Amino acid sequence: MDMKLLQVHPNELKFIFELKKQSSCSIQLTNNIFDHVAFKVKTTNVKKYCVRPNMGIIKPLSACEVTFTMQGQGVAPPDMICKDKFLILSTIVPAETTVEDITSSNLFGEDERKYIEKKKLIPTLVRASNYSPYYEALNNEVMALGVSDHPSNYDKYVEKLKLNITELELKLHEAQDAICKLEEERTRIQRKKSLEKNCLVSCSII
Repeated sequence: MDMKLLQVHPNELKFIFELKKQSSCSIQLTNNIFDHVAFKVKTTNVKKYCVRPNMGIIKPLSACEVTFTMQGQGVAPPDMICKDKFLILSTIVPAETTVEDITSSNLFGEDERKYIEKKKLIPTLVRASNYSPYYEALNNEVMALGVSDHPSNYDKYVEKLKLNITELELKLHEAQDAICKLEEERTRIQRKKSLEKNCLVSCSII
C-alpha cells in the first residue's frame, strides 16, 4: 500500500526528565484514508509507561490524540539516552469494529493476508533545566513544515516567520493608533464636561 494508514505527528516522543517526577507527551494519529483504521501501541517497558488510549478505532479522515506518561525515575540513564521503544500497529477494519474486538481477537497477529502498518518511536529525554517552551513551539513549526526532512523547505519556513512578524507589526501599529484615538476622545470628553461644569457654576452665580 502506497499511502500510509496513519500519519504520526510529531515523529518523536520527547519527555522532560526530572528525577522522581512523571512526564507526559502526546502525539496525534491521523487516519489518511476513507476506511476505519484500528491501532494498538506496544512498548518494550510496560511497567515504566502508561499509554492512553493504547488502542482504538479511528474513523475515516479523523484523528486521535494519544498520551504517553513516563513514571518518575529514581536514576537518570547514562548520557540521558533512553533505550525503550514503542511500536504503533495499524490496520484497516470494518466500520462496525469496536475496541472490544481488538482486545478479544488476534487482530494484530501475524497474517500474510492482512496488511499491518508499523511505526517505531524511540523516546527522547530532555533535562528540565534545558527545556524551553518557546524552542519547543518553534521546533514543532519546523517539523510541521518538514524542514528537518527537506532542507529546501527552510526558505519557506523563514518566509513564513517574516510574514508573521510583518502581520504582528501591522497589528501593533493599528493597536497604537486605536489607543491614540481613544486617548484623544477621552481628553475631548473631559474638556467638554469641564466646560459644561464651569458653565453651570457661572449660571448658578448669576
